[in-house]
Amino acid sequence: MKVVGIGGGHGLAETLRAALLYADEVAAVVAVADDGGSSGRIVRELGVPPPGDVRNCLVALAGDRRAAELYQHRFRHGELTGHTVGNLIIAALTELYGDFDLAAEATGEMLGARGRVFPATTQLVTLGARVAGGTLSGQVAVGGSTAPIEAVYLEPPDPVASHGAVEAIAAADQVVLGPGSLFTSLIATVIVPGITDALRATRARRIFVCNTRTQPGETGGLDAAAHVAALVRHVGGPCLDTALVQAPILGNDGVAYERDLWPWPEIELLEADVAAPEGSHSPQRLAHALSGLGPRPSAALG
Repeated sequence: MKVVGIGGGHGLAETLRAALLYADEVAAVVAVADDGGSSGRIVRELGVPPPGDVRNCLVALAGDRRAAELYQHRFRHGELTGHTVGNLIIAALTELYGDFDLAAEATGEMLGARGRVFPATTQLVTLGARVAGGTLSGQVAVGGSTAPIEAVYLEPPDPVASHGAVEAIAAADQVVLGPGSLFTSLIATVIVPGITDALRATRARRIFVCNTRTQPGETGGLDAAAHVAALVRHVGGPCLDTALVQAPILGNDGVAYERDLWPWPEIELLEADVAAPEGSHSPQRLAHALSGLGPRPSAALG
């Protein structure tokens, strides 16, 4: 089975670890709108796309664990404070090859990655948001919003999608969206126009892995149906076959859902206990749930 994960940050890394437990081929399509921390400094100082989410996904797929540990090392002193070794290597390879996509591929080879990681686009983009009362610019500002997020968008609005990312989505048996920050990681990835088109056109089963907990500011107060609604609204059409939610709901900040009020008969609602003891997704439990789904049913393909 060919599995492609879409999103960013630590959430997508857990999906990739899960996919390695049951898939024959694994790939990732990763957000490139981060403007905070080490990644943001690299964007501003070197003019290359933010490498942090790409690095995290490559480390999740790494076959060489000692190299992975090195790539995750974060400097604590001097002018490099806050930078990770992996971010600096990806930035250096981007300068060397003149291509962020090639830099990600080369980094994967160095790590012995058991799969490919594609940036959603290799162009520099800025994430913006419309919120109650105005607009916000930059992933950090959007993620820290205290006002409800109405919509997010990219500037420029039409970056060219990575060719490898589009091909991977087209060839997949499963496309797994998330988990991770809904607006600043997942939706920021799928609103790259070529990724949007590929997601709508693929014959793969498209599975949304809902977060186990709400994220203060970004998704505070949103239930699972509202998460799905935001994703479908931004893609602008059918983009999901299954939504996987954590059951039982985890405490007061767990993402709630009501099966009897689920508004999409065309989107299967799958309940499963996929949480680790601390509340994040367990790769082993997530793999068990995802592997049981298989490819998209032929009847749904039309």
